[in-house]
Amino acid sequence: MSRQLHTHELPSDNELRQLVGAATPHFAPQIRERLSALAAALPSDDARQPWLESQIARMMQIGRGGELGDGSVPDLPTRAPLAR
Repeated sequence: MSRQLHTHELPSDNELRQLVGAATPHFAPQIRERLSALAAALPSDDARQPWLESQIARMMQIGRGGELGDGSVPDLPTRAPLAR
């Protein structure tokens, strides 16, 4: 029985930004694994390596503690309380 490996083209920078930009705590571990596999497939001196490492660390943080956002206060108008 022969075994075939599936090969895929490397994702573009835009595709990678879309992947990590949509990360949620639920999917962060899967995204981290995909980024790790890509980092392992690229040469160690590839220009993407530092960015990939930072995003892998970010996925670990999101997966453990959730997305905290930027910490800013929402810019919403105040509303009157509902009458009872």
